[in-house]
Amino acid sequence: MFKTPKIIAIIIGGIFSIAILVVGFSVIRSGRAEDQAPRDVVVSDITTNSAKISYATGTKTQGVVEYGLTPTALNLLAPESESDTNHEIDLTLLSASTTYYFQISIGGKKYDNAGVPWTFSTNSSDESDFEEVSLTPTTRPTPISRSVIPNPENPCDEVICEKIKLKLGEGCSTQDYTRCIKKQSPTSAPLTTP
Repeated sequence: MFKTPKIIAIIIGGIFSIAILVVGFSVIRSGRAEDQAPRDVVVSDITTNSAKISYATGTKTQGVVEYGLTPTALNLLAPESESDTNHEIDLTLLSASTTYYFQISIGGKKYDNAGVPWTFSTNSSDESDFEEVSLTPTTRPTPISRSVIPNPENPCDEVICEKIKLKLGEGCSTQDYTRCIKKQSPTSAPLTTP
């Protein structure tokens, strides 16, 4: 008679223990995913044919920079050789005076600049100085970072992609340029503005 309530109590206790373990592992996994997200993304040492991508993560991870000539075709890969919390990846064999777009892939998850790949432009053959571009939204924007929010007093009213590219950081944003490129692509669907 006393054995039945004890058995029921043991079974209920076991179920609660398993439920607590499952919830605990879920919380740990979600925290780990947030620790893997790249932050403080910086493009530095930009030359005519190379650039360095640096970022940090909360835990040791091994990422891949996926880059290309358009935001929709990031088919070039630059993988890291080992896990770390401070990451530096050199992109080489780039073309002079060319805009590149990139995102960072960690653990199968792709990270970009709030839905739009980060971007930088290589120097022309007559430029020799290195440039450093911080892509963190809270830092001061530079014209090459193209992470500038358009000035409401000087909105981007250009429709030609090259003119938008010239006005990046001066009323036009990377999003304006990306929308323009996508509108010119014959295979893309028309964009709607948010």
